[in-house]
Amino acid sequence: MKSAYEKAMERAEKFYDDDGDNSLEIRENLKDIMAPFFKAKINAEELWDELKNADEKVLAEAQLMLVESIGLRNSTDQIKRRKEAVVALESLRETENSSYFEKAFTQAQSLQQQYETQKKQLDEQVQQALNGAQGQQNSLAAQAQSGSANEQNNGMSSQMQQQLAKKLSDFQKSYNQRFDKLIKEIKDQIQ
Repeated sequence: MKSAYEKAMERAEKFYDDDGDNSLEIRENLKDIMAPFFKAKINAEELWDELKNADEKVLAEAQLMLVESIGLRNSTDQIKRRKEAVVALESLRETENSSYFEKAFTQAQSLQQQYETQKKQLDEQVQQALNGAQGQQNSLAAQAQSGSANEQNNGMSSQMQQQLAKKLSDFQKSYNQRFDKLIKEIKDQIQ
């Protein structure tokens, strides 16, 4: 299993075209400072203290690493920790967009909570459909023993599976697009 830092570094390699070597070099130097934060060994204030004398570019890279390490599968607390760290580092920068980051991370937390709630509902629907299909299969088995099996019922099961798979795929795609858009907006604000 990869750490949040490793995931952030992989994403960084994909996203950075301009000044990429310098950016990756800065990130490599930040690794030892950021790793304890990602492992929850230090908090946002301690991270701020570690980076209080860093230049603008280093602060921006640290913020980008924090933003790139969040996703829909992070807990609300993980997103909150990253928000606190991004806002703390923003206070060291000349740009001072703290209120924007507060609002954007609140949106990210809200989106993540909506995702979890709807995912749970969708999981329940899938479970109900599976239970219904199992009941239908038991009924079909009884009908087959009595000689009155109907092939149309088997087709419904396949159709239902396709519908559930499409619904799940559409759900994931929709939330991933919304979350990715929000992350891109946050990253654009950092740069």
